[in-house]
Amino acid sequence: MKTLLPLVLALVSAPISSYGLLPVAPQPAQAAASTSGAADLAVVRERYVRAVLPVGNVAIAQVNALSQKYAETLTAEGSWPDIKYTDDARSVWVNADHLNRLLVMAKSARVLRNSGHPNEALEGKILLALKWWTDHDYTNPNWWWNQIGVPQLVGEIGSLLGPQLPDEQRAKIVEIMKRATWRTLIAGRSPWTGANLTWGVGIQIVRGCLENDPAPVAEGFERMFQEIKIMPQPAEGIEQDYSFHQHGMQLYSGGYGLDFANDVGRYISFSWGTSFQIPADRMTMFSAYLLEGEQWMIRGNVFDYSAVGREITRAGKVAAPRDQTGGPIYPANAAAYGLGNTMALLAAEPTPRQKELTAFANRLNGKAGAAEFTGNKMFWDSDFMVHRRAGYSTSVRMLSKRMVNSELINNEGRKSVHMSDGANFIYLTGDEYKDIFAAWDWTKIPGTTAIQGTLDTGEKSPIMMIGTTTFDGGVSDGTYGMAAMDLARGKLVAKKAWFFFDSEYVALGAGITVSDDKEHNVATAVNQSLLAGDVLTSEAKEPTAGTQAFDAAHPVWVYHDHVGYYFVPGTKVHVSAGPQTGAWSDIGTGSSTPVTTPVFNLWIDQGRAPQDGSYQYTVVPNISAGQLAKYAASADLDVLSNTKSIQAVYSRSLKLAEIAFREAGSLTTPLGEVKADHSCLLLVRQGTGGWKVTASNPESQPLTLHLTVKGKQTTIELPGGNFAGSSVSVDVR
Repeated sequence: MKTLLPLVLALVSAPISSYGLLPVAPQPAQAAASTSGAADLAVVRERYVRAVLPVGNVAIAQVNALSQKYAETLTAEGSWPDIKYTDDARSVWVNADHLNRLLVMAKSARVLRNSGHPNEALEGKILLALKWWTDHDYTNPNWWWNQIGVPQLVGEIGSLLGPQLPDEQRAKIVEIMKRATWRTLIAGRSPWTGANLTWGVGIQIVRGCLENDPAPVAEGFERMFQEIKIMPQPAEGIEQDYSFHQHGMQLYSGGYGLDFANDVGRYISFSWGTSFQIPADRMTMFSAYLLEGEQWMIRGNVFDYSAVGREITRAGKVAAPRDQTGGPIYPANAAAYGLGNTMALLAAEPTPRQKELTAFANRLNGKAGAAEFTGNKMFWDSDFMVHRRAGYSTSVRMLSKRMVNSELINNEGRKSVHMSDGANFIYLTGDEYKDIFAAWDWTKIPGTTAIQGTLDTGEKSPIMMIGTTTFDGGVSDGTYGMAAMDLARGKLVAKKAWFFFDSEYVALGAGITVSDDKEHNVATAVNQSLLAGDVLTSEAKEPTAGTQAFDAAHPVWVYHDHVGYYFVPGTKVHVSAGPQTGAWSDIGTGSSTPVTTPVFNLWIDQGRAPQDGSYQYTVVPNISAGQLAKYAASADLDVLSNTKSIQAVYSRSLKLAEIAFREAGSLTTPLGEVKADHSCLLLVRQGTGGWKVTASNPESQPLTLHLTVKGKQTTIELPGGNFAGSSVSVDVR
């Protein structure tokens, strides 16, 4: 005989006896523990269901309308005629549409039942479609669908059905969910870690709730929270700088790392105040991962495309989606599973950094008056720098012997050759590159210097490769920063650096040389974004249409979408404003239908087979065209050096010199002569009675660095281990 649990589910309108049998006749002490465990299970289950349901009349109406459409097109057998159930695509699997549709219907049915108006006809169709799936038990050649994707979807559908789920179907769902064997090797090759592990144990937690068994739930929460830890390189997961790596030493904060943040964050909120609650030390670390890692890389609701890995090939990729009608599995775009909802759930609890989490949630969810988040951070474990100001954010992704440049898996990422070659995205709203990538020229990724007309770099494997250089990194004092890299890709080498201040930043390149290629030009891409309004230049009275080129003996400026670009005399500037065409299938697993997108494309022509070429330009975000013309006449920044050995820029207003010494040397600056006895990156800023000096070793090795600033000597101990490549500040007086 089934035992009734305490009715603590606010959203369940019937007794939860149908969740399964409880242990028989426990002793008094055991009975108390069992009652507590049952109550905690009910709380977790209720929160899990509530978190995925649409909120508000508009969202509910959207889900109900889509649910009705799916219900009307369902066949009498429980399938949909437009789904090709023989599909075996490894990434975008058509069969999964069956479960995604079923999930929408289950959400609609649960909302209706909670409101006191159950739709039994809809629930009957849901059970019919569920039986179709469990009877056929479809599998995919990609292990992920079989052990994560499908178990996650059927578990959520079963949870939404609650007491309306027949025991027979519950048993079949449980068996499917048991395929999430996170204790074993993935496809027999590697252990479950990071986001994969989180998905696996999350499935176990939901399964335990369906079985009404606290043991797998407790184990799942414990193992999930154990994964919140700092990993030593080259291990995958959360790095010391709070970036996230997956599939080796590859920056994936906006892909697997975003999934990790979303899932762990949601489950933390489900467990809060129960016996499953996250330990305090793990919560402290997870909060740091969110606030010192993830939030740095998001503008508006968009995750920096440098950090999303092969997911850049997926249309609609964002961090905080707005739509309510999708599910948790790619190609999902549902707000219930986005970072905005996750942060709101966490901010509702008395966490140690609740105010910061609330501010982060407000920004993600587009709340009016949300406080800006500003600063500069070098993610030294990932060769990645982010610079944020109230009106914009920008980033640079580099490549060294410590990192993998990108990946090509399941046909996603076929053109991502140059994604780590100094990619420099510029965001004001976050929408500047949304869904542009099918039409992109992938030899002109913003910020990169690359051979044009081909993605053949001369390397055996230009994708999924480890870099070949060591001088690649950045220095940051938390407010200002500089990034520098030695670019070496096949036949092309260059010295590249970026200098970040308040209202603008400078990009320098030197030593640009190509060997054994007389056929292709080389270009430094400045930006390639969606065309938004007129493109204005200092060289024409009318807006630019088509492609124009300038090689003037005077400075040239270009203006587009509230961003100005300023070039020194003699720069061969090319600007294009117009349609570009491509297909998502060219880069990933999307549609093969050509798409034409209006694109703003700006680059510097370095010529054919350059020898010791260079470039210099300044980017001024969040400015008007009129202000840009005035800025060009009274720039605050001076380029002190742009050679293969030293690249440096000085800000007069900040009294700040940013210097890349690629070898021991000295440089005369307005602050005095600066000497270094080893290659390094430096920020030298004049203060009252002396200078604040911030240094790093971009070769990511411990170093005793001896410096002299205007005759004053100092020594800086630069760390090794997990902090190798990080910055250290000292006062010199």
